[in-house]
Amino acid sequence: MPSNTSVNMQTLTSTADRSRAHMRSVSALSVVLAMGLGMVGCQKTALRPDDDRSQFDRYDQSRSQRAEPFLEDEFGRRTPNLADRLLDRDR
Repeated sequence: MPSNTSVNMQTLTSTADRSRAHMRSVSALSVVLAMGLGMVGCQKTALRPDDDRSQFDRYDQSRSQRAEPFLEDEFGRRTPNLADRLLDRDR
């Protein structure tokens, strides 16, 4: 029959092995998640500036009346040009 110290040592060793295995699996999962998020950030944008924005956009572009998608203020910040893009022009 094994002594209590050998049983306790086996329990401690198996607990330490389980915690190491758990830490390895958590770190591997973290690396996989970080790589996945990094790959998602490298995809193309859904709406590009040269895409048509409405059914009249090609008409406006052919007549050089297409509104710019962004305006730059005096400090160099880009803001969406909503007023000109949503303006109802007399056709």
